[in-house]
Formats: sequence, C-alpha cells, structure tokens
Amino acid sequence: MGGRGSFIDVNAGNFTFRDGGQTFLTKQEIAGVKIIEKINGDSVSAPMYSHTVNNIYGIIQNGKLKYLTFYDENHQQIRSIDLQHPHEGLIPHVHISLNHRGPADAPTNEEIDLIARIKKEGHYK
Repeated sequence: MGGRGSFIDVNAGNFTFRDGGQTFLTKQEIAGVKIIEKINGDSVSAPMYSHTVNNIYGIIQNGKLKYLTFYDENHQQIRSIDLQHPHEGLIPHVHISLNHRGPADAPTNEEIDLIARIKKEGHYK
C-alpha cells in the first residue's frame, strides 16, 4: 500500500501499519498520545506522516520510549522529541520539522510532564 502509513487490515481489528519500510503496531493511547512500536528490526525512526490530523505518536523501541512526534493538519511531522541520545548536550531534546541536523531545544515543562505520564502509565523506561 501507500507510503503514508497505510493500515494492514483495520476491518479485521489489525491496527498494524507500515510507514517508510517500517511496520508499527498500535499498542495503546495515553493522554491523547497514540503509542506505537516498531515490530521488525532494531533501528527505528518516527513515521513521517500520521493517520490523523494534529496527532501525537509515542514511539517505543525495545520497551523504551524513544520519540514523541507531533503532526500538523496535513498529517506531516512538525516536531519531534528524542529521548534516548544527546544533541548539543540535551537529553531529551526537540527538533522542529524533519531537520535533525539543526539546533535542538529543550522540551517544555508541559512536554516533560507528558513524557513522565506516558512512561508511568505505559510502564516504559
């Protein structure tokens, strides 16, 4: 199917979807954030597009929250919080749009609270 994150068989209750050659399983929703996990391979990147406008995905890798990604009204990624490696000395750090080479910012207090809630309620590291 298409590269914009097509569901495999939503009619059968299968909310697994593919995006950019990766396959994700939709696990749960916490505080309005859809928690997804890559189910094949080791390396994971956040989907470029979401199924829903103004959506937020929490991406899990090996039982750990790796990214929070935010999408706009056109389903495109506009903001990403990386939680597992430093950028300009910041962990976690925020990237605007898909450019991960530019400067990074610290997450807002609201984002830090959201991260803590997702980790606690989802039992993620």
